[in-house]
Amino acid sequence: MSRRSKMASAAKEWASKPLIGNENKCGPDLEPILCYFPREDKSVGFDWCAAFVYHCCIEAGLNLPVRYPAPVSRNFAWVEAWIEWGQLYGFYHHKSDLTFTPDQGDLIIFDNLVGNGLNDHIGVVLAIDQDKIITAEGNYNNLSGIFQRAPEQVNGYIRIDDTYQVRSNSLIIKE
Repeated sequence: MSRRSKMASAAKEWASKPLIGNENKCGPDLEPILCYFPREDKSVGFDWCAAFVYHCCIEAGLNLPVRYPAPVSRNFAWVEAWIEWGQLYGFYHHKSDLTFTPDQGDLIIFDNLVGNGLNDHIGVVLAIDQDKIITAEGNYNNLSGIFQRAPEQVNGYIRIDDTYQVRSNSLIIKE
């Protein structure tokens, strides 16, 4: 089974539970997703869509560090970190790239989906269905779920090459 198939399978499984955050964007449903990332107060979470994607990567066997070294500026709990990392390896494809066709297991980045401007949400592509993209997402209104999205909402995609390997544990940066 390809890594992208494993990603889609993990994302579908976790999004279908569904995961529900409390008023502080944490709680027992979310702790398996949030536990990778440093927090001073475990009773307070954060916007967790990117953490959801990170967890799905781990479940699919891609053992990324919590924070990739420079030039990636943040940990993988931030959508921007995914874009920076994707650009670093040539995995990021802006929606204007007409040579790229999204497929199952690709990461999908949205603009202004949750009202926070550019790059404000991320999920995993499950399928392309005519003019809709079926996705698995975390933290859409503090819930996980399976959604149908219009292509107009998309910023771009990240396709993680099946041959990509994290070189060593020395990449792990503790915050």
